[in-house]
Amino acid sequence: MTPESSPESFARDLLAWFANAQREMPWRESKDPYRIWISEIMLQQTQVNTVRPYYLRFLKAFPTVTDLAEAPLERVLKLWEGLGYYSRARNLHKGAAYVVEHFKAKVPANPTEIRKIPGIGPYSAGAILSIAFDLPEPAVDGNVIRVFSRLDAIATPFDTPASRTRLETRVRALIPQAAGDFNQALMELGALICTPRKPDCQDCPVKVHCQAYANGNPESYPVKVKKTKAKTVQMVVALIHNSAGQILMQKQGDDGIFKQLWCLPWTELNDREAELALQSALPFKIHVQGHLATIPQTLTHRQLEMAVHVCQSEIPDSLPPGWAWLDPNNNPDLAIPVAHQKILAYLKAHPLLMQMYV
Repeated sequence: MTPESSPESFARDLLAWFANAQREMPWRESKDPYRIWISEIMLQQTQVNTVRPYYLRFLKAFPTVTDLAEAPLERVLKLWEGLGYYSRARNLHKGAAYVVEHFKAKVPANPTEIRKIPGIGPYSAGAILSIAFDLPEPAVDGNVIRVFSRLDAIATPFDTPASRTRLETRVRALIPQAAGDFNQALMELGALICTPRKPDCQDCPVKVHCQAYANGNPESYPVKVKKTKAKTVQMVVALIHNSAGQILMQKQGDDGIFKQLWCLPWTELNDREAELALQSALPFKIHVQGHLATIPQTLTHRQLEMAVHVCQSEIPDSLPPGWAWLDPNNNPDLAIPVAHQKILAYLKAHPLLMQMYV
């Protein structure tokens, strides 16, 4: 910050702005730590407008931590479908069971205890403790990193646990009595004003405290770490349908990029012929009729190239566990990852292609 700043004046200016500028959000209508926990996990790496409907549907289905703990994981994943980063949903389910078993179904207001809950790390712990209980705990996310990188003109990247710990210490020293509002105000400032590109410095409520603004170079911060190039994964996908127009789906195991979700049968190509690759991965004898399309999908650290092949196969009347027929126009139960939803959407958009193989 600038030499003229003080913790008190910074907090006062920030909170005065937040009182008028904060957006209306359903999770801000309650101090219930369970509801705040759900929202903070959903909001990780996901935009606010995307989260809103998911949050409301999720809490309608699981209004209490006990409801979530007792729900089948398949139901939880289905309600998470399309939100991505499914490990968040799996950890929420585990975490709810942990809270019910160890804390009598009450989210603890204790930094040590709350960090024992599966899926709750330093950021989500700080957010829950400060917003629900007004405890002076920092909640350092990407927005807060960006804000303080500019406020203090920090010339080093935040790519190590040590650098984040230093920032948590810095934020903790500034937290006023209204800890929850302060942390939310920092996040809101990063989302609305101190944006990654073209920050609105003229309307910033704390610009007088900002070294980067004084130096005229706010977009130089935060200092970036060199990005790791995304790995390209060549996949071959089997489209197998029955006489009723249903599509064969396979539930994934506990490992891999789509674990515990339902996908069209697939495997990595690994320089093999498509039919050979699929045959080695499937328990049914198949014959590839033709290549339908190659559909790309970008994940966090992977670029998927999904080559979809129409296949013939003699499927037994009674499917083994982990296999199911999906009606592409009516799917109330199976949780499907976005990548395979994209394949199904392509099939709906190109019905004439399927007729080539009927």
